[in-house]
Amino acid sequence: MDLSAYRGRGFPGDIDHAIATTPVAGLDLVQAQGQLRLAPETEPLLYGSPPPPLRYEPGARPALERVVAGLPAGGGRAFARAANRWVHEHVTHPHHLPERTPPDRALTEEEIIGSGAGWCNEQARVLVALAAVRGVTGRLCFAVHANLRCGHTAAELFIDGGWAFYDPTFAVSVELADGRLAEARELAGAARAAADRAYREPLAAYYGRCRPHVEEFPGWRAADRPAVDEGGLLYTHLGFTDYLVTGARAA
Repeated sequence: MDLSAYRGRGFPGDIDHAIATTPVAGLDLVQAQGQLRLAPETEPLLYGSPPPPLRYEPGARPALERVVAGLPAGGGRAFARAANRWVHEHVTHPHHLPERTPPDRALTEEEIIGSGAGWCNEQARVLVALAAVRGVTGRLCFAVHANLRCGHTAAELFIDGGWAFYDPTFAVSVELADGRLAEARELAGAARAAADRAYREPLAAYYGRCRPHVEEFPGWRAADRPAVDEGGLLYTHLGFTDYLVTGARAA
């Protein structure tokens, strides 16, 4: 199947242009522009089969290993939840910092952690990298709100036999009534009510901490960002990028 029509393309409005001109650099640029748009034609590729097992080479990423050593054992929900929370607490989003952080830093995950700050795509990269050290496959989830103005990046981790959505920016995952963790593709649809509930308090807290300079930029200024009770709509349009981090390989 020729995927060129789905690689950073085919989104509504001006989203294709925004992806093509995104002001990031290095790996971040490759990941953003290489995202595979979720569509009926690509959904079987994204969700139809499990990814191959992941093998991490011990010693390849010692700084990340030190972080992972302090998280719950195994590669299931307890680990994923703790890793998501760890990134949230140790890598602060620039919207909450007094100084402006350039989006084109092109840092490694270790450098992002060392800086203490990270844009949403950088936070998601750190989460996926921590998961890889534990042998858990992850991928980036690029999202666009229904209003076509607000964008965000989170992650999915393959745990307990399926993809599960995690957002380190807000320390959110979405548990459904049957106990299953929601996939990103469900958040604006079947799992919308659960997503709205999960995001309500984190969004309110996030907005309360935003620095005044956030209003200078489109996307997350007050006029563009999601209402606190409509977090699920942030995942109306999706793209995914696999991320095989340095030090890991698919078995």
